Amino acid sequence: MLITRSLKRLASTRYPGFVFGLPLREGSMPAFIYHEVEAETFAADLEFLKCNGYATLSTEEYVRSARSRDAHSKGVLLTFDDARANFFEVALPILRQFNAQATLFVPTYWIGDSRNSPPSPSIPLAEAALFMTWDQVRLCRDSGLVDVQSHGHRHALVHTSTRLVGFASPERLEQSELYDWPMRRNNGLDRLGRPPLGTPIYVSDPLLSASFRLLEDSSLARSCQQLVADGGDTAFFHRPDWEQRLRTTHKQSQARFERIEGGDFLSLVASEFQLSQQHFENELGSRPRFFAYPWMLGSAASLRIASELGIQAVFGVGLDFNRAEKMDAAVPAFGRFKADWLRFLPGHARAKLGRVVRGKFGEWMRTQNLAH
Repeated sequence: MLITRSLKRLASTRYPGFVFGLPLREGSMPAFIYHEVEAETFAADLEFLKCNGYATLSTEEYVRSARSRDAHSKGVLLTFDDARANFFEVALPILRQFNAQATLFVPTYWIGDSRNSPPSPSIPLAEAALFMTWDQVRLCRDSGLVDVQSHGHRHALVHTSTRLVGFASPERLEQSELYDWPMRRNNGLDRLGRPPLGTPIYVSDPLLSASFRLLEDSSLARSCQQLVADGGDTAFFHRPDWEQRLRTTHKQSQARFERIEGGDFLSLVASEFQLSQQHFENELGSRPRFFAYPWMLGSAASLRIASELGIQAVFGVGLDFNRAEKMDAAVPAFGRFKADWLRFLPGHARAKLGRVVRGKFGEWMRTQNLAH
């Protein structure tokens, strides 16, 4: 199933001509997406841009030029999603070294007041430490090089099918990113992040791209979690039949799901923008004007809500270029390329596809291409 999904992404992802050695399309201003960087690699990216006369733009410059169809000559937009600690510790000093601009898209739920004060009691310190603090976000903004904008509030997936895809096991917890775990309901509250061992996981979609949400009866999850706890927690997964035992417990529990849709679901979608705006106003003194969707561009309803709440432009990923160019929405949308492709831009010492395609193919089979 993973290979099938990856092949579909390969087919639907925009691959820019410059990756294949062609010149930039007239009027083109590529936008690139980073998450975490290694100092040497990021410095090499900025050195490549500097040596070849590329200008790093602010979000405002990029959107204004794109909307007026007056493209900035050799302009590029560098964006960083998630406000990870790596941006403050590694990327920001290098941006200062090159006097380069970047946009930081912040998921406000995950940003705490300090390293020892997580943003929510439900977030373990180890998970909170992956992200910047509000003090660090303010320092980035005040640098004059970083435009701080919104990446939503929760950055959440929601269950959209009753089809079981597996359980939270030590191996899955180690291999999966923090955001890969869908939002779940526990004692009437929504929980994010890594779930307890044994938690059932169902087919999910990004909250802002979905049209409804399914809530599982929490007693079913507790039954599976208790089975694992009684079996010694991590020791339970040393048994060769651990998955079958969990599936049997799951089946015997006769799971019931509640469907959240209509106005209730739209209120949840709207809260992604509203809560983000509240945090921006409280911590930064202003509302965000630009928004990067997690994983992919959102639904028509979420785009309408974004526009109604004052968002001036939204950003997607490599899967979104065709939709962004064709859709007739109140808010303009732009796709972004993975930063892996930046040094394929025309110029001295540009990378050549043939030298990296073998290594990239394995990555393509595992990840969302040119995307999140």
